Amino acid sequence: MPGAFPNHSAEQIRTAIQRPADTLQSFSADARVSVRSPQQNRSFNADVRQRRADSLFMRFSLFGMEGGRMLLTPDSVFFFDRRRNTLRVGPIADARRLLPAPVASDDVFANMLGLIAPDPSTDWAVEADSTLYYLTDPSGRRQWTIDPSRWRVVRYVETASDGAVVEKRHFSNFRTVEGVVVPHQVVFHRPADNLMARIKYENIRLNPTGLSFELGVPSNMPRQPIGGR
Repeated sequence: MPGAFPNHSAEQIRTAIQRPADTLQSFSADARVSVRSPQQNRSFNADVRQRRADSLFMRFSLFGMEGGRMLLTPDSVFFFDRRRNTLRVGPIADARRLLPAPVASDDVFANMLGLIAPDPSTDWAVEADSTLYYLTDPSGRRQWTIDPSRWRVVRYVETASDGAVVEKRHFSNFRTVEGVVVPHQVVFHRPADNLMARIKYENIRLNPTGLSFELGVPSNMPRQPIGGR
């Protein structure tokens, strides 16, 4: 445990979380992804590639057969369904139909790598037990749980005014990759919408070179909306 524990300020905690990740601009990984939503409940392997500035790419496969490719940009989502040989397109808000995760935000890179941190504009209340810090906003509706032995967020919970959980994020199975502590399991959950995504990374490569984000779709392929059939 750091020597000043349990007396760090919210700003000191936030700075400690972000410092090791400042140089990260991209990553790639092999992963096992499980998705649950009203439309689907399945697991598959995924080749994950992400560039902090603009793009998240995932290639899905099951039993060694490629099923599709997804590309998220800051404002759009594209899904090439290889089984049906169709290209589905929609605004970024539709991305949760494919991956029920907080991807429709500027923090998608941080969420995928478990590098999220409390925002500096909030007057966070800081509490601690024997091993963890808890930061809560003035409304009591957002709480961060931080492990100071790693300086990583292990849990984020947002609740509604009636106390019902709106969103939970869990980060676990931490390992050091190229000097940076990153979780190898992330779970995103929105209970009221019955949405859940679990990503188990088998390996992670930080700042790799030569990443490709090509969907490999013919230019004349017709486009269909994400919600279409």
